[in-house]
Amino acid sequence: MKNRIIALFYCLLLTAMTFGQSLSLDSCLKLALENNARIQNAQWEVEAAKQVKKQAFTKYFPQISGLAGGYHAQNPLLEYGINDLENATARDLLNVFYHEYGAALGFPNSISLFEKGIGLGATAIQPVFMGGQIVNGNRLASLGVTAAELQAELAQQEVVLQTEESYWLVISLQEKRKTLAQALTLLDTLFKDVTTATEAGLVLQNDVLKVRLKQNELNSNVLKVENGLVLAMMALCQSIGIPYSDSLRLTETLDEKEEMPDTMYVNPEQVLSKRVEYRLLNLNVEAKKLQKKMTIGATLPQLLVGAGCSYGNLVRDKASYNGLAFATLQLPLTAWWETSHKLKEQEARLKQAENDYRDLSEKMGLQTRQAWNDLQETAKQVALADETVEAAAANLKIATDHYHAGLVPLSELLEAQTLHRQAVDQQNDARISHKIKVVRYRQMTGISR
Repeated sequence: MKNRIIALFYCLLLTAMTFGQSLSLDSCLKLALENNARIQNAQWEVEAAKQVKKQAFTKYFPQISGLAGGYHAQNPLLEYGINDLENATARDLLNVFYHEYGAALGFPNSISLFEKGIGLGATAIQPVFMGGQIVNGNRLASLGVTAAELQAELAQQEVVLQTEESYWLVISLQEKRKTLAQALTLLDTLFKDVTTATEAGLVLQNDVLKVRLKQNELNSNVLKVENGLVLAMMALCQSIGIPYSDSLRLTETLDEKEEMPDTMYVNPEQVLSKRVEYRLLNLNVEAKKLQKKMTIGATLPQLLVGAGCSYGNLVRDKASYNGLAFATLQLPLTAWWETSHKLKEQEARLKQAENDYRDLSEKMGLQTRQAWNDLQETAKQVALADETVEAAAANLKIATDHYHAGLVPLSELLEAQTLHRQAVDQQNDARISHKIKVVRYRQMTGISR
């Protein structure tokens, strides 16, 4: 029965591994570019900027509006008859005339206006000259679209870097867990040997206690690594937009040889113009220049032409049609006082943008040089870590052989095991740090993978 249970357990484990989802680094990057919330928001920002550009384009065309209305008064708003005449002679003559001929001819003895009516109208206004505000507004909107697209590209770069860091953090913790498992296996074997030797009276009970304490220490570290591994995997899943599952497995390993920076160097000045941040700084300066032009345009004469038409019986019962054409020329005579201060404000902001352009461009050049230095340092650290692991492995073998030969105490063997585990952890950390530095340097210089 026990053997059947063990066989069933391994079958279930094999099934879980078979159907568990495997994630390569490339698949994680693809999922992040498709599902990451920051990238999606950046794309929506691009769409919003495009709609703003389309709004600005409508300013080139006539602005057409329509109007419809009607009214019905309880009494006429304006009523005037024969009896309302102040001249008595004229009033009497008109009354006599009305009584003899008015009724027969169908003339009323009073006139009523504004009792009821409806009206329809439409106007079209075409801007002819607006001081360049429409042209510069459209240029500014176009810059907004370009800036949004660059921001989206920058978001993609940062998400890619974040995803790679999250991915390799999981790999690092998996490697730490593997190293701890190997160390625990050695301790288990050592514990059995020490226990047997103690029972035979060859060593003291203190040696058993030392091994037990080291086992407890490593088991505590295993628990911390396991908890950190779950959180790191959850963070990776959240970044790439998939649900977390215990069956997820990462396919990359640290066994392959690291990419060295021998052929990766690029002159920072030659690639500066390719950086997204540099192009955004350029756009910021252009935007400030256009805003200054729009401020000047608000003080220039503005010419508009238009036409309108109306149809209705708002005054008389009989409906009529009318049309007109008009032109307006607006001269903002007193706006220069306020605009002079606005221009000084825009000039200050333009100088600030130009200063940021120069300052941040220089800093980006330094940043690229620093990224190259970091890349060289991590490459050297990987080489040193590899040598340290080889030395630690040799030292562990010597300590193990000498301990079994009775030449060194147990404490030296435990110390050799600890040094070897630390060397392996440092090697993994150095390799992962180097991978991240490679990604950052590629992004700064535009080198493709």
